[in-house]
Amino acid sequence: MKKIIELLWTDKSDAYARRLWLLFFAIVALLAFFQPAHRNITHHYSRAAFHWWKSQDMYSLTGNGYLYFPQAVLVYAPFAWQEFPDELGAFKKTPLSETLIPYLPLRIAEVLYRAFALGIFAWAIWRMCQIFKPDAKMASLFALVTVLTLPASLTAGRNGQFNMLLSASIILAAVEASNRHWWKCVFWLIAGIILKPLGIVPMLLFVALFKPLWWRIPVGLAVFVALSFVHYNPDYVVRQWQMCIQQMQVASLPLDNLFDDISAMFATFGIHLADATWFYIRAGFAPITLLLSWRMVRLYGDKLAPFLVAALASAYLMIFNPRTETVSFVLLSPYIALLAAIIFRQKAPMALGWLLVFLCVGLGSDCYGDIYKVTKIWFKPMLSCIFLLVLAALAFKKAEFLDWQKKAADPQ
Repeated sequence: MKKIIELLWTDKSDAYARRLWLLFFAIVALLAFFQPAHRNITHHYSRAAFHWWKSQDMYSLTGNGYLYFPQAVLVYAPFAWQEFPDELGAFKKTPLSETLIPYLPLRIAEVLYRAFALGIFAWAIWRMCQIFKPDAKMASLFALVTVLTLPASLTAGRNGQFNMLLSASIILAAVEASNRHWWKCVFWLIAGIILKPLGIVPMLLFVALFKPLWWRIPVGLAVFVALSFVHYNPDYVVRQWQMCIQQMQVASLPLDNLFDDISAMFATFGIHLADATWFYIRAGFAPITLLLSWRMVRLYGDKLAPFLVAALASAYLMIFNPRTETVSFVLLSPYIALLAAIIFRQKAPMALGWLLVFLCVGLGSDCYGDIYKVTKIWFKPMLSCIFLLVLAALAFKKAEFLDWQKKAADPQ
């Protein structure tokens, strides 16, 4: 164990981390190539992309299927080489020897899409860690943050959801805000809402707290709307926007206890509240999240504060979004891992550091076989609530141990 820990802080730790990401991609690529329809969500993106260019409706209006803004199809369109078969169940049961060649373009495109998503996500984490490496003598955080981020990333990387790209876009927005590159920050915030409507939450927090974004974000939103009209039929685009709004309204009220938000967590233990009550609870925590974020900006300075704001936005989404999925927690784990890595490098307080490690490991519970059967739905939102309490404590009083510029003792 000691030797493993030492590897995380050596001069070669960044190289080890890159190899770990490559290993992760290799495993995901093999699964995507040989089992493109198994535990995969990208068939929704693929079908939407083909429907888009054929001027066919993308939305089911049932709250299922394609749940994104119209221009999100442009993200996956470069990888829509071949349509998924209509009957995915039959496709899964068909021998590989019969489908390998006929669906070879689809398989290759799925691998390339995973390379794109995983590559940007790993790059975002690397850039985040570079912010907290002020000189060559200080240990890099990239290896430890990688190890702690991976548990919550495994299923998201395999399934291909936009969650991984959304997580990367929020991280990169925080990186650019930390570097005071405001137009680049706008780019990544707008990319976030293109990827998923959930990106609105971090965008609103950043706009409220960073004045240079006040006039830049409206420009970015104008570009966001204009992107949807790259389609050759404007009337079709307008119709898709109308259907998108209807789809979001239906999807906002899931009927089954299948998601991983706070209401499902309470329902798992027999505590059922009316939808109207949960609406007020979610709405009430929005200004609380804004207040905590404002405190973070006041206490922790230009470099660290954007990441704490992004962490609060992600925690709010994981706890209060009624359609939080078990793969969604890839949005939250990078910030828990970052704070844990800073604490371990500064060597205080270690109890909090190990708590954060536990949270990171716990957010990967869907990969732990039978453990997931007893932790399904309630466990991950509970861990997110614990992390929100940690963030609230950090906002209440400045934590001197997060002074990452202070020279730390050798972590070994």
